[in-house]
Amino acid sequence: MATHPLNDLVPFATGDRRIDVLVVDDDEQFAAMTARFLDAELPDARTTTVTDPRTAVGTLRDGAFDCIVSDFEMPSLSGLELLERVRDAGMEIPFVLFTAAGSEEVASRAISRGVDEYVQKGGRESCLVLANAVEQLVAKHWAEQEARRGYLALDSIDEGIGIVDAEGILRYVNEAYASMHGYDRDALVGEHWEQLYPDDEIDRFHGEVLPELSVAGSWRGVSTGLASDGERLPQRLVLTRMPDGGHVCVSQETDRRDRIEAVFELTPDIVVIHDAEGRIVDANRQACAKLGYDREELLGMTVWDLDVNADPDRARDFWRELPIDTPRRFEGRLERADGSTFPVEIHLIRLEIAGEERFVAIDRDITERKAREEELVRKNERLEEFSSVVSHDLRNPLQVAQGRIELLAEDVDSEHVPDIQRALDRMETLIDDLLTIARQGEDAMAFEPVDVAAVATEAWGTVETGAASLTVDVEGRIEADRDQLRQLFENLFRNAMEHGSTGDQPQSGDAGEHGSTGDQSDDAAGRGAPDVTVGTLPDGFYVADDGPGIPTDERGSVFDPGYSTSSEGSGLGLNIVSSVADAHGWDVSVTESDAGGARFEITGVENG
Repeated sequence: MATHPLNDLVPFATGDRRIDVLVVDDDEQFAAMTARFLDAELPDARTTTVTDPRTAVGTLRDGAFDCIVSDFEMPSLSGLELLERVRDAGMEIPFVLFTAAGSEEVASRAISRGVDEYVQKGGRESCLVLANAVEQLVAKHWAEQEARRGYLALDSIDEGIGIVDAEGILRYVNEAYASMHGYDRDALVGEHWEQLYPDDEIDRFHGEVLPELSVAGSWRGVSTGLASDGERLPQRLVLTRMPDGGHVCVSQETDRRDRIEAVFELTPDIVVIHDAEGRIVDANRQACAKLGYDREELLGMTVWDLDVNADPDRARDFWRELPIDTPRRFEGRLERADGSTFPVEIHLIRLEIAGEERFVAIDRDITERKAREEELVRKNERLEEFSSVVSHDLRNPLQVAQGRIELLAEDVDSEHVPDIQRALDRMETLIDDLLTIARQGEDAMAFEPVDVAAVATEAWGTVETGAASLTVDVEGRIEADRDQLRQLFENLFRNAMEHGSTGDQPQSGDAGEHGSTGDQSDDAAGRGAPDVTVGTLPDGFYVADDGPGIPTDERGSVFDPGYSTSSEGSGLGLNIVSSVADAHGWDVSVTESDAGGARFEITGVENG
């Protein structure tokens, strides 16, 4: 949960206020036990249980809840999928993942997806941890709500308001402050105030203004700020020192009207101003360019002439109930003069301008975003079925079988036991690779400049390589998701260990899939450890080995799912490599290395 800037300034405690908790777990008995324990440990709590996570959002809407405690692995809907539905419904209450699937990987995924707390099931001690987490998160949530109510007053003020902490970091800005400097609010919060001033003014603040503020407690005067485009902004400032060493800044431009008109015309978004009856009274140049109308034509139209989804009666009711100076965001679809349409994200605000009621609509074209979302939905739907089966229905019985065969090996001396163990290990390899593919579809990618050599070396250390050697001859950084890039290298290295050894070379029918998981060290050692090289290409990099290589007529099939001639592999190793490349917009191909082995080339890579 995102924290509010004044959290540290607002004391919180649950006191006598009742905590309402929703417990979601597909195991009815465990859900009831969790509820009873929370009721016992938190005397001021009331719990409600839900065993079908698909109904949880509806239950939240029907009641006033302060916290959600959810299991992770549930057949119909996972805990992280439930979290996404709750947040999409606009509910920001604390979310605790209470699960038996405990691992650093699960915890990392949970936190990265926005879970407020992760608690592993495991008896009374874990329940005590859960109760304490619920109490602390709810208290913090209530404090944030109180702080937000205080900030609403600041948001309606025309002057720019900024709150700066003792380290000079902007912890809060209102809309007026952000727009004055040409930024979105989210882009400023967390940045240093010096970003908004030229060097000479920064020196003046440190030499004159801040020392006076520290002694007198306040400062009033004129200054020159910077807009996001580098333009200098004459300002009138009032600074007030806070007890924690930070300060509150009240700022107003001396030529604000001219600035607003420039932003209106130059913004890349469509801006339309209309009255309470939906009649358009003004529009910027982007509205004319993107909709295909002259300004005079637009001024004679209504909102529902442009938005194909707008209903006049419902729109008027919505505008009438919309509070002044309170932005609302929703989606629509605009129609151009030629009859074509495109989706937009609409930011609407109601204003009183010179005694007249006006509505300002800022419309942003989201055609590309919608296309990406639709593609992700299609991919995730294909992954959901087997991901659920693999994670919930296959792993548990596999672990039981592995445990039983170990017990059987202690009691019975049979030649069949090792074969059964190898078969179970191969099943575990298959499950791991399937879940890797599923996670690529579920997890958001975080692109950043990544050191290719460092990631390749790190990946080599996680693979069973025996006496094999690695040469890394690549420099620089690329734009990539670090975890997925490491997965790509790991699978290519496993491929080299499985099929790239320098001993007896298999016939063409044995070339198979050059990659998958499993224990390759003994196999590689028996045939001779391969040499693997990571090298540079003009627009990417390659991974090559000195093994038998891949026959030309089979190279087009090695990335297909299930393609493998190895008894150890899952047939998904190189398919994962292809999926990682596709997710980054890269191309991957296989050819022959200088030593006659396999060489995988990844191209279309952007430097970081």
